[in-house]
Amino acid sequence: MNEQTGQPAPRRWDETSAAAWDKWFHIIEGGAQGLSDRMVELAAIGPGARVLDVASGLGEPAVAAARRAGPSGHVLATDLSEDMLGYGRKRAEKLGLDNIEFRRMDAQELEVPEAAFDAVLCRWGVMFLPDLDAALAGFRRCLKPGGRLVAAVWGPAERAPGVGLGARVVHAHLGLAPPDEGAGTPFACSDTAAFERRVAAAGFEDVRGEWFTVPFTFESAEQSTRFRRERSKPLIDRIAGFPLARREAAWAALTEATRAFETPEGAVRLDNAAYCVSARA
Repeated sequence: MNEQTGQPAPRRWDETSAAAWDKWFHIIEGGAQGLSDRMVELAAIGPGARVLDVASGLGEPAVAAARRAGPSGHVLATDLSEDMLGYGRKRAEKLGLDNIEFRRMDAQELEVPEAAFDAVLCRWGVMFLPDLDAALAGFRRCLKPGGRLVAAVWGPAERAPGVGLGARVVHAHLGLAPPDEGAGTPFACSDTAAFERRVAAAGFEDVRGEWFTVPFTFESAEQSTRFRRERSKPLIDRIAGFPLARREAAWAALTEATRAFETPEGAVRLDNAAYCVSARA
């Protein structure tokens, strides 16, 4: 909690979290690359474009934008976590992309010139911002007249099992209250109509939205549970006080719940509903 504003503190990623995201990158991007490509398309990014990717994490959709912007373009990828940005840099280097800059920066205190970008992108980041309205206003200030904002958020937890199922099952098994799915969580902007209104209130025009399915595909239900365990530090911390046997039983319950998503071949596919909003400055 921020003592001055009374708002939740911005979500920050430690080194362990960043490493887990990198380990499971193939699962996440195996399903999310299509969303990154769609965001770049909605932002009308072309050769020579200048793009700001906020809360870029491991470098998406920054990399997708850099490919479209080409050698004459430039992408600034920002994130609060230097560890996450470090992985993004390595990825860009492996891909031979030298038109991306990675810089640690708070999305609510963007240290960039006004009217400097043709597009601002943010994939699954705005939900965690304590003062979303101020952040949206900041996004608009750094866009050129007519520049595009494209932001992707998660739909309701029941429509995004790859994101929300784990906490729901574990909480229920341990007799805990249902997990918080409001402010500061991945589902903070799942009321998509309300999110669109806030984008419009920040001064954006031509506000539009569309649903996009992001599949997370696993070899098995067991692998899906390992994915959740290694990427859910807040949940791990929340249940740390329970005896080991009870915690393991809760994870086993998640594995069984995940079997409902098995394919005929025995793999697990969790289809997650993302909502993509585009708007013009």
